[in-house]
Amino acid sequence: MINQLFKRLPTDKEFKIILKCYGIDDITNNISITYLSMKIHNTIDKLYKNLYILIDIYLPCKFRFISEITEKRTITLLRQITKLFNYRVCKYTCCGSPFYKIEPIEQQTIKIRNNVIITF
Repeated sequence: MINQLFKRLPTDKEFKIILKCYGIDDITNNISITYLSMKIHNTIDKLYKNLYILIDIYLPCKFRFISEITEKRTITLLRQITKLFNYRVCKYTCCGSPFYKIEPIEQQTIKIRNNVIITF
């Protein structure tokens, strides 16, 4: 078990198959994902065809969540899976319509200075 959602990491091949369901060939491309683009790429149908991958990587208690895929859940699945590969799905809005972009998670560092005094 990796975390509260996954029992194992998807392989690179499985990850690429899942990305292809969204019409993404390469995660480093700057591609916007919208609900319309997911309809054009038949994302929900493709995820159902590759449900065996999701069943294999998610914990058994998540079966109901992954077996009842909706448009909203497709974004949630993408968020959860890309996070495993140090990417995040960010939501933006343009003209009242939401769109999503996959961005790398930047490593945050905390710099500690010497001789810091903290008073309460």
